[in-house]
Amino acid sequence: MNQQLMEDIFQALTQVVDPSTGLDVVRMRVIEDLRIENEGRVKLVLHPSSPVCPLAYKVAADIKLAIKRVPGIKDVEVKIKDFKDANRLEAMLKEI
Repeated sequence: MNQQLMEDIFQALTQVVDPSTGLDVVRMRVIEDLRIENEGRVKLVLHPSSPVCPLAYKVAADIKLAIKRVPGIKDVEVKIKDFKDANRLEAMLKEI
């Protein structure tokens, strides 16, 4: 089941496009350490394209929402790496 869920997640992530590059987040390789834990809980690390990326909030929210829409996913936890406002962005993502 986890293998199919992982494929579904990556398929959903190919639909999340960074507006500044026109590339999806899978091709941009900004997601690290993506894993599925028990009961449909997903954890991942997002490494924005720059430490001050102005679109990081939008892209991060789009990533979380795309994964949450995958059937079988109950929760998504996103940690932010190497971003100026990482704590504020993580707090915002917890509200989604």
